[in-house]
Amino acid sequence: MVDISQPFVIDNAPSERFPVYTRANTGEVAGGVITPLRWTLNGGMVVESAWRRALEEFGAFDETEFRPDVLDIQGVFHGYIYINLSVQRVFGVRMPGASADLMDRTYLGDVTAPAYAAQPDDDRPEYTDRILASVGRVMSERDRPDITSEDREEAARLRAARPDLTALGDRELLEHAQAVVKERYGSVLQKHLRMVYESSIVTGALDDLAADLGDPTLAVRLTGGLGDIASAAPSQVLWDLSRLIVQSPALTAEFERGVDGLDDRLRASTDSAMRRFVEWFDRFCYEFGSRSTDEWAPMPKTWESHHGVPLGMIDRLRLQDESKNPQLQSHRLRQDREALIGTLRTRHADDAALLARIESVLATTDLYMRAREQSKTNTVRVLHEARMPLFELARRFVERGLLARADDLNMLTVTELEDLLAAPGRYTDRIAERREWIDRLDELEPPFIIDGEIPPVTEWPEKKAPAISMAAPGDVLEGIGACPGVAEGIARVIFDPVDAPDLEPGEILVAPVTDPGWTPIFTSAEAVVVNVGSPLSHAAIVSRELGMPCVLGVREATKRIANGTRITVDGTNGTVTVH
Repeated sequence: MVDISQPFVIDNAPSERFPVYTRANTGEVAGGVITPLRWTLNGGMVVESAWRRALEEFGAFDETEFRPDVLDIQGVFHGYIYINLSVQRVFGVRMPGASADLMDRTYLGDVTAPAYAAQPDDDRPEYTDRILASVGRVMSERDRPDITSEDREEAARLRAARPDLTALGDRELLEHAQAVVKERYGSVLQKHLRMVYESSIVTGALDDLAADLGDPTLAVRLTGGLGDIASAAPSQVLWDLSRLIVQSPALTAEFERGVDGLDDRLRASTDSAMRRFVEWFDRFCYEFGSRSTDEWAPMPKTWESHHGVPLGMIDRLRLQDESKNPQLQSHRLRQDREALIGTLRTRHADDAALLARIESVLATTDLYMRAREQSKTNTVRVLHEARMPLFELARRFVERGLLARADDLNMLTVTELEDLLAAPGRYTDRIAERREWIDRLDELEPPFIIDGEIPPVTEWPEKKAPAISMAAPGDVLEGIGACPGVAEGIARVIFDPVDAPDLEPGEILVAPVTDPGWTPIFTSAEAVVVNVGSPLSHAAIVSRELGMPCVLGVREATKRIANGTRITVDGTNGTVTVH
């Protein structure tokens, strides 16, 4: 049995200059233990370097403030990723109108953290001036062609230029994956990380405007129905595919037989409706195949590599009536938003300064809500071109008996993988040991806050330990309202989109966290409740685009709300009432 009390192979020591870390906001990036392949291929210093450059470009830090070739902005402790809260606090001190306390509230909510201990270099005027310049630039921009056009087209060209992976040698496959990460991924990731900070300026300006107008719900209502949201786009295509099934008795019969083996059955058929479906489905996989439920991993269950995942989602969508068409939902929300904007313009027509401010904030919100999601999509699509060679390499190793299963590749660092190519079979025992190690660490709940010293892993509680208390009839659970509206229905707790067949029409999705791999499930649900999240998280953006009530940040919702419980979700006020 492995000794998990020892540091995992990818662990690092906490920073002395920036000692406080948190697991907050890491759920969408990495809910579980990070694999050695991920951290050494497209994580670790790749992310750290891009993040440092992004902060410097934004004006908040200089790269020289961080230790060379050592992680400071992030950390990995017993395999779990942490965000450095101390770094974010310094950012808050340097950001005009912000503070260390504000960053704590933003990242931690009502969780208490060690008191902020100011350092001499934290508050320096030159950084404030540089940040103010970024604020002015962001609020005056009306187009971001670097993201919405240039990077988007570059990602598409990279996909179109994918070589025939089956014709490449083993080492060529690994070299191709490494080249994509080194030459393409780092630059788009840097831009996405900078976009995260830039878009926070926009949401801050929108929140301030809503507060000054005396209606805090305006911030949520004005960010819905924007259209052209990259992470929401697959929902419409999957919906259209589901309508092909509804129109075809032959397709319906095949889906009724179950998702297992469905892809092979469809491709073997000569029925015209099935051949048409396969043609549309393959186009969908080409365009959106990079999406998955673990978007930053090197070998997740992507829609291109694991067809059963999107087919299972389509199977749920075919049971919905036409009123759930994402296009109709988005159109309704867009009309509501336009009506709200019209009301604001009429109400404040006599105040030229306020009206100009409203128009400026609206224009910037339109731009940055779309650009932020497009930025992430560009980044993930580029990363996907590094993944596909790894899938092919893993397939070969399994075929040759060098690996027991394809995802065993995740258990090796890039250096070890290079060595494996020269000495097949050398790492069999190490792979088994690390898999056991990860499985055991995955059963533990990592500390939410770490202050300089990592608590012994033997003291970490079990993830499956019962919640403090199950929600009882009449309880009102509080969170963050992400999309306005009220919906009542039966709660369906789902931890992975692979379990989508469990979701019935009219039910409410309760999930630990979501990313674009979950998007099509939203269309099948009446409302969404998520354990964690922020106004710019995936669940918030997509729910607003699809016009469905959504509440984020409901702590331990997946533990406190039992399957089958009838609940009411109020996306305007951010509450979940248990019946």
